[in-house]
Order: sequence, then structure tokens, then C-alpha cells
Amino acid sequence: MNTIPEQVRLRLPGGFHLPPFGVHQFLAAVIVCVALWTVGMLWLGLQGADQWVGSWKNDIRVHVYLHADKARQAEQLQHDLEDIDGVTEVTPISREEAARWMNEWMGDIGLDTHELRDRLPLTFRLSVQPQGHEFLFGDIRDAAHRNMAEVNESEISLAQAHRWLDQIQTLAMFASLILALAMMLIISNTLRMTLLARADEIHLMRLLGAREWFVRLPFVLEGMAMGGGAGLAAWLLLWPVLWLGSEWLHNMGVNMHLLVLLLPMLLGGAVVGCLGAAIATTRVVSSENPE
Repeated sequence: MNTIPEQVRLRLPGGFHLPPFGVHQFLAAVIVCVALWTVGMLWLGLQGADQWVGSWKNDIRVHVYLHADKARQAEQLQHDLEDIDGVTEVTPISREEAARWMNEWMGDIGLDTHELRDRLPLTFRLSVQPQGHEFLFGDIRDAAHRNMAEVNESEISLAQAHRWLDQIQTLAMFASLILALAMMLIISNTLRMTLLARADEIHLMRLLGAREWFVRLPFVLEGMAMGGGAGLAAWLLLWPVLWLGSEWLHNMGVNMHLLVLLLPMLLGGAVVGCLGAAIATTRVVSSENPE
């Protein structure tokens, strides 16, 4: 009776030979996992930033202050602010109201409201359009300076945050696309090495009449498994980061939803792996058409 030597390992033709992945597949999966983790961290940060500004970005308000000894400029200042395109409302706030609000904000520590009122400037609250023109805040500054008033620059910086976020999101999409192409090439090159190492088996299958899709399918499934597994691992690695920053996020009033990223990272990794495998098999298998 013929026996198979122990050093000979039988396997089916094709690229899908689990368990386990080979060293090259494992390293490729680790690299893809790191890339997907980076993408996940990027979009997680954008999610938190969007929540942070979401409570006020559709109701932007800017305060302009006029010193009490320049009260004669109040009427002209209000008129100039109302004429600015993008300012929807200008509301004067009396010093009594400002003193009462400040006393409440400081926890009612027993300040003399009348004395506090005399020290506060005249205040104008501006409601502006969220998508105002590019020079809206510059016009507000100019109107304030003409009338010897001051603008709350911190509020303007916060009001411009949503514009910065839009630009960052565009850059994040571009960076994600670049990383996706890089991951696709990594998986493609890894599977191409496997294909080249098993070219004789593939050629034999083609000579025996195997269809091209039949030969290509195991490699495509392997690419999907590599990408999907890397996506799942990257998503799991986001949890420790979220746990370490939970207290800081709570203080910022941000509630992260990590489950939202599970499906995009899982499917994104699988799609990248599938496309990488398709590229690798198209270049190699197509050249093995039987005569």
C-alpha cells in the first residue's frame, strides 16, 4: 500500500489555504489593520468635533462690547452692525441684564449687582447666518473698530470652527482614499506572490478546463478575509483609546458612537481586499488561458 511521505502536505489548488495564513498574508493583514485604525481614529475625531460644535454651529452668536464712557456711539454701532450682510439680528443687552447673568454664572457669590453693572460695558448680541459670506466676521470687526468697540474674538474663532471642520472632512476623505489605494496595493502584491509561487498548480487547473473565475475566486475570498479581518481588528483596537479618553470626552460633552464605525470599517476592509485580489488575479490568471 502506497503511503504519502510525512514531509508532503496535501492541499487543494487555489489561494485559500487556512489555517493558518502564511507569513506574508499575516504581515499584510497587520499593515492593513494599522491603516484602517488610523482612518478610524481620524473619523472618530471628526465625529467628536462635529458633536462639540453641533450644539451652537446652527445658532451662532457673537457679542460686541462698547465701553460705558463711549455710550454716545451705541446707536451708530447698532446701525452699522445691522447693515452687515449675514447678520440676522442685533440685540442690545442692558448692563443690568449682563450683571444679573454674570452673577448667576459665577454662582451667586454675593457680588453687588449695582456695582458690577457700573463696571460692565454696553453689550450687543449678534445672531449671524451659519453659512455667512467669507468676510462676515471681518466686517463685524471693522464696524466695531470704527465705533471704538471690541469683539469677542473667542466666539468668532468658535463660529469659524464649522468651516474648518468642512475643510478637514474634505482632507480626511482624500487621506482615506490614499490609504485605501495603499492597502489595495499591499493586498494585491501579497496575493500576487502567492499566485506566482503556485503558478504550476494554476496552469494545471486551466489545462484541465477550470474556468478563470473558478481559479480566481479563492484568491478573491482570501483578499476579502484579509481586509475584513483587518477592519474588525482595527475597530476593536479603537475601544481602548475611547476608554482611556472617556473622562475627557465626558467633560467636553461629547458622546462617541463607536458602533457607527463597525460596518464601514468591516465592509471597507473587505472591499479593499476584494479589489486588491481582483487586481492581482487579473494580471496573473488572465495570462494562463489554455490554448
